[in-house]
Amino acid sequence: MRKIVVLLLVLTFCWITPVKADDIEELKSLVRQLMKENQALAERVKALEKKLEAYESRAQAPSPAPQAGPASGGNWYERLNVGLSVASVVQDVVDAERVDGNGNVTGHGDRGYAAVTVDLELSTDFTQKDRAKVLLEMGSGHNPEDEIASFSGIIDEALSMVPVETDDGDVRISEAWYEHDFLFRHVKTRVRFGKIDITTDFDNNEYANDETSQFFSPVFVNNIAVEWPAYAFGSMVWFETEKLDFGLGYADADGNWDDILDYPFLIAQVTWRPDFLGRAGNYRVYAWYNGDKHQEILGDDTDETGYGIGLSFDQEITKSLGVFLRYGWQDEDVYPYDHALSFGFSLAGNAWGRPDDVFGLGFGVAFLSDDYEEKLAREGFDTEDEYHLEAYYSFKVNQYLTLTPDLQWTDNPAGYEDRDDFWVFSVRGTWEF
Repeated sequence: MRKIVVLLLVLTFCWITPVKADDIEELKSLVRQLMKENQALAERVKALEKKLEAYESRAQAPSPAPQAGPASGGNWYERLNVGLSVASVVQDVVDAERVDGNGNVTGHGDRGYAAVTVDLELSTDFTQKDRAKVLLEMGSGHNPEDEIASFSGIIDEALSMVPVETDDGDVRISEAWYEHDFLFRHVKTRVRFGKIDITTDFDNNEYANDETSQFFSPVFVNNIAVEWPAYAFGSMVWFETEKLDFGLGYADADGNWDDILDYPFLIAQVTWRPDFLGRAGNYRVYAWYNGDKHQEILGDDTDETGYGIGLSFDQEITKSLGVFLRYGWQDEDVYPYDHALSFGFSLAGNAWGRPDDVFGLGFGVAFLSDDYEEKLAREGFDTEDEYHLEAYYSFKVNQYLTLTPDLQWTDNPAGYEDRDDFWVFSVRGTWEF
């Protein structure tokens, strides 16, 4: 400011007083210097104004909620995450033959079923490397799987909850485990132990894995050509990198919490996550062993064990469209079908202005084993591979409620060619808190 005043006085003096050419050049130089300094000063003022605006915005914005974990500090309950979800299902099974526990037909026709389940999940991160989870499940209702024989299934047990290892309406501890991470160079090693559900980390699929939000039928929830263990004591270890994972899992095969090392369920899986043209995909291949005692289909041996291999692929095609495929093979000496295949697609509702809605279509086949076909032939039955079709539409009503109408069709149920094919019409309501 002082330089500007001096400059004005000098200019006034020059206007009233004759000056030389050298003096004029000096004045021009002084003017240019003052203009440059004035521009720099203006830029500094603008920068200070922007900082002031940013500070005022942060001061007026609400404070973010504290995140669970070690950074939040405080008491243990301040780090606890609680999730509560409820799913109710109404089903109408049309033109199905009902059977008893021995497989004998006891009735034929239409019948309605209903069930409701409640899941309470408690989880916490003790540190960035340590976490724990407890999942409590309870349910009431009637499960059509008791009365209608089908390899593909009608409704996954986790959704129908009846029957379960507890009585109707009782609470089941489905999961209760602790997990810790180890880091070795570029490989993260994740170890979990406790009461676990082995399918939470093995045989996953992006588009066919969750019975509460995707397909109903077990054939599209997990591989039916695997004799999965019940929720029981177990452990798993995963070696994870950016594109490739390797996992080993163990669980008590019969879920009795007795002689847990005598009858193990073992599984090993490799997961590859390629990036095809910027689209996410997961390709899983695994082998499994069930050490529980099995009866041969043809023969008197009751000490047979089960084993097999499987794969689960899912691939994003577009932002809205994804496809999936599962395949499994298992020992034909003890299982009625030795091959199982399921595939389909999932389409988000972006094209019709409903981005949170999903339409899914799946097709599955259970290929009968030679021993099982021979067994039924000896009993006088004609046999054929079982075919299963399912379509659902998940309608997002609001941020809490989702309604899902569903249609299923099964042909040659349980491999009996002479049994009528049947239809299942269902509606599922799911809400979360």
